[in-house]
Amino acid sequence: MTSENHSRVHQSPSNMICDMREPRAFKLSRSKATFFFSACLILSSLMMLACESRPPETKTAVPLSWEESSTIQLSSQAGASTVPWRKMEVLTRGVLSIGLQANKSSGLVKLSVRNEAGRRQVFQKEVELAPASPLTMAFNVEAGTYYLVLESTQNQPVNASISVRFQPEDPDALSGSDKGREGAHVLVHGQVKEGAVSYRNGNRTNWYKYDVLSSEFAHIEFRPNQMAKGVKAECITPTGLSFELKGQDKVVLREPGHLWIRAYADQPDSVGEFTLKITRTPSSGVVQKGMILKFNANAATINLGSDDGIQVGQMGFIQRPDGKVVDFVIEKVLQRSSTAQFKSNLQDEDLNMNVQFEKRSL
Repeated sequence: MTSENHSRVHQSPSNMICDMREPRAFKLSRSKATFFFSACLILSSLMMLACESRPPETKTAVPLSWEESSTIQLSSQAGASTVPWRKMEVLTRGVLSIGLQANKSSGLVKLSVRNEAGRRQVFQKEVELAPASPLTMAFNVEAGTYYLVLESTQNQPVNASISVRFQPEDPDALSGSDKGREGAHVLVHGQVKEGAVSYRNGNRTNWYKYDVLSSEFAHIEFRPNQMAKGVKAECITPTGLSFELKGQDKVVLREPGHLWIRAYADQPDSVGEFTLKITRTPSSGVVQKGMILKFNANAATINLGSDDGIQVGQMGFIQRPDGKVVDFVIEKVLQRSSTAQFKSNLQDEDLNMNVQFEKRSL
């Protein structure tokens, strides 16, 4: 073998390797680029399709209030105006109820309920509307934004009222830790605590606790906001007595422990803000003087047994079995009985209740 041939043989494997690898690498990178470019085109097409398929009415849909009905006017002229859309926010899983009623003439309509993007239908039904004949349709929904679309199926004018009601599967699904006693907010003497509850929004309950260190009077102020609806509060004493708060309540606390207050939305449509405040007055001894014999409206006659130490203008109270306090002031002193003027109406169960006088100091 000549040196020239030897050189060719010696070089050919290297050259062959180069010839095989370079085109292969080039083909692989071109394949990746083609795949990436194709993927971008597909993704872009999907995004454009999603944007184009999203109905424009979702941007102009009128928010539908839970408390009020909304009037929808459908035109008889095809294409004269877009179909009126309404939208609502649902914060948790539950049952959505839709009420429909014609305000004037009867008509056949189709009701559609769509999901967040307004594309997918979750409910659809054709119904005949007539004045004074309300219809209600209910179905399960998840949390999200929903659009209500009402259409006339006979190209005739329709004037209808639509309303919505929501019943959450768990009224406390979004309440957080304060839905139970273990997560109760701490109440401090003299400080105002603000809160809010909403049944349909999954925040039905707020718990609060107040530490009772010794025998004392507790003055509880529970004030729902002026716009609140069905917002209530229950008080539970350290001994387990419970009663509903009315706004201005006094409780005699004889034992240390926790005074619990549960603020809650009473009904599915109940919602609102409130403030809560507790002011304590330490107890300095109780003197029992007698019991109630009879009463008329806000005045009562008390059998004292003795008038020793009783004076006109002296203040006292009765404590009902539920722990609540009813204050009174002596307006007339007789030999063995006195007439007391009570600040709140007495009840039949207050007869024969013990009357107590107590010095109160801040």
